[in-house]
Amino acid sequence: MQNIYSEVLDKIIFLYEHYSKEHRASTQPFHLQEIQDFVKDYKYNCRDLIVRESLIEHSGSLPIVATTIYPYIDNKNVDLGRALIMLAIHDIGELVVGDEIVFTKKIDELGEEQKQALKLLPESFHEIYLEMEGRTSDTARFAKAVDKMTPDIVDLLTTAENTKVRWKTLVNKEANEIVPTIKEFKHPYMIWNDFMKNLHLEILDRIDKKLHLQESQ
Repeated sequence: MQNIYSEVLDKIIFLYEHYSKEHRASTQPFHLQEIQDFVKDYKYNCRDLIVRESLIEHSGSLPIVATTIYPYIDNKNVDLGRALIMLAIHDIGELVVGDEIVFTKKIDELGEEQKQALKLLPESFHEIYLEMEGRTSDTARFAKAVDKMTPDIVDLLTTAENTKVRWKTLVNKEANEIVPTIKEFKHPYMIWNDFMKNLHLEILDRIDKKLHLQESQ
């Protein structure tokens, strides 16, 4: 029996370490702000690990966003507890394959990520993982929408100049292409629910205004 405790603890340590060391393409705006406050001559580089959002930060932000939005979606078919489990486990495959920005991710890369996720997850979680990936329930659609929306909120919090640099470097898109690209790739995940759809449009509108405000200055 003691070996079981040791095995579980080792698994937790493994996950904690790898979630912390795996970085996403998103710039973490508050890390960047702190660095710029303390390092006078720091020049922003979107590939710099020190300013990129870690996977554990992304996963930790999702329950905050989900529980904030949930009272407004007016859908009794959404099980918030089940959605939070989905959000906690859905990116585990990235511990093996790494993060690829959604705008450049290929179908075969997505398949490999799912394959690795099922290897890492206990079998009892396979069903709920695949439910979210397939969006086969309103709960899964809610969880997937939160996952897709949250990086846009993070992007909104960065300066217009940094957003433009990051998009040009990682996606090869100009400022006027940013919002249309987000809308093309992500907005379809929102249209199942009016509140999610309109909230995402509000985010996109603010990003668009941020970019145009910077251009007019």
